[in-house]
This record gives sequence, C-alpha cells and structure tokens, in this order.
Amino acid sequence: MITRKAYIRQDGMAYYPLLSKNNLVDVLLRGEQYWLRRYLKYLRSEEYYTLIKPKKLLKYYYQRRKNILGSRLGFFIHAGNFGTGLKIYHYGSVIVHPKAKIGKNCTIHGNCCIGSKGGFPDTPPQIGDNVDIGQGAQILGDITVADGVKIGAGAIVTKSIKEAYVTVVGIPARVMNSKL
Repeated sequence: MITRKAYIRQDGMAYYPLLSKNNLVDVLLRGEQYWLRRYLKYLRSEEYYTLIKPKKLLKYYYQRRKNILGSRLGFFIHAGNFGTGLKIYHYGSVIVHPKAKIGKNCTIHGNCCIGSKGGFPDTPPQIGDNVDIGQGAQILGDITVADGVKIGAGAIVTKSIKEAYVTVVGIPARVMNSKL
C-alpha cells in the first residue's frame, strides 16, 4: 500500500525537506510555487482518500481545502482527472471537465480549459501521457490527444490529434511539425 506522502510526491512539483532553507524561504515568502504545491497537495490527498484508501471524512476535508484554495487561484480540477507527474506552472483559470482523463506527466500553464463543447452527449477530451498544454490553450469536445503532444499558447483544439510527439498551434489548432 502506497502512503499518502509518497502519492503526493509523484507529481512534477519540487517539494523541499521540512527544515531545509528552501522550504523555510518558501513558507515565509509564499510565492506562486508555494500556493501551487499546496493546491496539488490537497488535490492528491483528496484522490488518495477517495481512490486508494477510502475515508470519507478525510476525503471531504481535503476536498474542501482544495476547493477553497482553488477558488482563490482560479482552479477547477476534480480528483482523478490527472495521472501522476502533474506540473502546473502558473495559476489563473485552469478549468478541467469532471470526466476528462489526462495521462501521466502532464504540464499545464495558466488559463487553460479542458472541457466539452456543451452539447449532448457531454463528452470531454481524453489526453495522453507527457502532454504540454501552453498558456491559454483550450481543448474542447469529444476528442483524443496522443502522447507527447505539445499544444501551443492560445491554441484551440477541437479535432483529435492522433499523431504522437507533434506540436500543434493556432485557431483551430493544426499540426506545426512532426516528431521533434
């Protein structure tokens, strides 16, 4: 059985030892990375007590903490959306559909939306592993994004990207180059 601490440490964020100089500076200054780490800690704790070691009271406690901090940072992410290795670079309006599935080692920059187009059926995107989602990108509808895709800043992806390890940019998003 994996511990909660080990589960949290699987993400791509740098966590400092408790009494280290970096941790003390981080706690005193409370910069952007401090709040991002704290949000991810609450998100992963909620997932841990929901999926791995179910305990309702702790699940609701961490869900509440995550939602309060998420409303301040602009995050709307449900437990279980992301695989391990999530890295968020900036806060500000990161919205993820509750049923969206994003693979391991995903990187998100601020102001992103991963959601449905709002029609019926309400189906969100399925995103592969090692995907880098740029600032202001939107991934909308019942689509699939392959592994290793880099989505450029401001891109609006409305069609599936089947080819792995490509870069997509523009409105609507088009493949810019293949296999970098």
